[in-house]
Amino acid sequence: MKKLEIGDVFAIPIDEQSSGVGQIVAKYEKSSYYLAIFDIRVENESLPEQVGRALESPVLLLALSLDAKFYAGHWAILSNERVVQSVQLPAYKEIVMAGSGARVDVVDRSGELRRPASPLESETLPNRSTFAPVRLEKALRAHYGIGEWNPDWNRLVADYMPKEVDLFPDLAQ
Repeated sequence: MKKLEIGDVFAIPIDEQSSGVGQIVAKYEKSSYYLAIFDIRVENESLPEQVGRALESPVLLLALSLDAKFYAGHWAILSNERVVQSVQLPAYKEIVMAGSGARVDVVDRSGELRRPASPLESETLPNRSTFAPVRLEKALRAHYGIGEWNPDWNRLVADYMPKEVDLFPDLAQ
C-alpha cells in the first residue's frame, strides 16, 4: 500500500451495498491523522463518481486516528483531493511543566501553536485524544441506523470539539 497523504479520500464500508466517504485532512506527529468523515452514504458501485459530491457534504465526524484500517485493506483510498475548506480542525488543552509547577496551554491541532489557557479554558477544553479507526466506522454505521449509538462517540461528532480558528483568531485570516 502507498504511503498515506493529506488529501487522500477514502471509503468506509457501511454495509455490503454502501459506504461513507472520508478524507485525511491533517497529520499529527509521525503516524496519526485527522480524519474527516462526511455526512453522505454512497452506493458502492458509484463511489468513484461521487467523490466531488461527498467533499461538498457537511463533515459529520472528525477525529485524530490511526492508519490501521487503511493498511488492513478495510478502507480503500479513492483519490487525493485538495482538503475542503469547510473542515475546521480542533484545538485542545495541554499541561506543560514549567519550573516547579505546571501550566495549561491551549494548542492547535499540530501542538505547535500555543498560548496560555484562561481559567475557563483550563476547565472546559478537552485533552488531545486519539481514537481507533474502528470507533469511527462504528459511529458512522450507527449514524445510518446500523447498530446502536454509543454516547462515547459524541466526541467524534465534528461540532463537538472546539475549533482552532475560534481559539486562535489569526488562523482565520
